[in-house]
Amino acid sequence: MVTMRDVAERAGVSTSTVSHVINETRYVSEDVQARVRAAMDDLGYQPNTLARSLRVKHSNTLGMIVPDVGNPFFAEIVRAIEDVAFQAGYSVFLCNSEGDLEKERVFTNSLVERQVDGIVFVAAGANPEQVRRLVDHEVPVVVIDRELPGVDVDVVLADNLAGGKLATMHLCELGHRRIACVTGPSELTLSAQRVIGYREVLQAYGIPYDEHLVVRCI
Repeated sequence: MVTMRDVAERAGVSTSTVSHVINETRYVSEDVQARVRAAMDDLGYQPNTLARSLRVKHSNTLGMIVPDVGNPFFAEIVRAIEDVAFQAGYSVFLCNSEGDLEKERVFTNSLVERQVDGIVFVAAGANPEQVRRLVDHEVPVVVIDRELPGVDVDVVLADNLAGGKLATMHLCELGHRRIACVTGPSELTLSAQRVIGYREVLQAYGIPYDEHLVVRCI
């Protein structure tokens, strides 16, 4: 394994100078910086980013936990976050929990151990345990597409109530009267909000509500 000392010898400088170039902790002339970076490239030296993050308490990495990366909805979210993170100089560690609370717990611990600067979290269900632990340990976290009552955390949500209304109203205005509602698990607040919006519009158009036409997916 190539060490910082190897880079220093190749560049003809001290190991402390190499450290200052890598960590940008002191002024180093452009000529010396160029020699150090050329030596790093020639030798294939890779700085220990984990050790550096422990020193500076900043890793330029984010964690993201999603229930199902194969779901097109979550895949689009992941892609958008990776694009924005890359533009800001961050890398993203992606974890697929598969809706498993134990996987969610293990991935959360692993990301914290890696000293990520923050975590984007799509919970496997309505259980707020992992997010609450992150908040308690002052790990920056943003929750997407889930409401977690009792946890003081930033959340990004769609207006599911309005969405249920708009979709149902569109079909009603087209003259349909037997309208089904496909929604998520019943324990999720966002799923319930879609159904509420759906029912409110049915009532407004004088259409009887039929529980058999509500399909709840996993």
